[in-house]
Amino acid sequence: MHNPPREMMDGRVASQYAEFEKLKAEGKIREYGVSLDWREEVEMVVDATKSRALEVFFNALYQEPLPAFQKAYENGVGIIVKVPLDSGWLSGRYRKGHQFDDIRKRWPLEVVERRSELVEQFSALVPKGTSMAHAALQFILAQPQVSTIIPGAKSAEQALDNFAAADKQLNPEVVRSIYNLWEREIMSDPLPW
Repeated sequence: MHNPPREMMDGRVASQYAEFEKLKAEGKIREYGVSLDWREEVEMVVDATKSRALEVFFNALYQEPLPAFQKAYENGVGIIVKVPLDSGWLSGRYRKGHQFDDIRKRWPLEVVERRSELVEQFSALVPKGTSMAHAALQFILAQPQVSTIIPGAKSAEQALDNFAAADKQLNPEVVRSIYNLWEREIMSDPLPW
């Protein structure tokens, strides 16, 4: 289920999970899961359903669900990370002063300016010789509970470059500095989606 209302995630009250289990028993599906955004939602779905996969919004600038990853992992629930490049911000493509003419124009100027500042701080943490996109993806892959990532790509070249990020690992000190950026600058005042 893709980002259903929270009450539909709760297997104690939502009836669709019985239907999913029926489809599994009939051999029509192997597993089912929920796409969600928050730690509380991860915990609810893990506790109240037999879902075996969660598509979770998570990246260097949005780490709120991270504390629930271990619980999912311990319960055999795979984590698929969505929005790993923060709608392109962590790709290095958008920097200070960028003008948007697509869906991103929904953000007020102050949000764009704050994101720009955070991107500069993130960029300063990226090791020399590593692209911002690779560092962003490698940060996610440094979470042992993550099963896979679904970064967007507009070309075969971008897709291949995204795959190449898995060829190296970020130094644990860099991973820690990215956690620190979240804790220091974003955790108490999250960015709007």
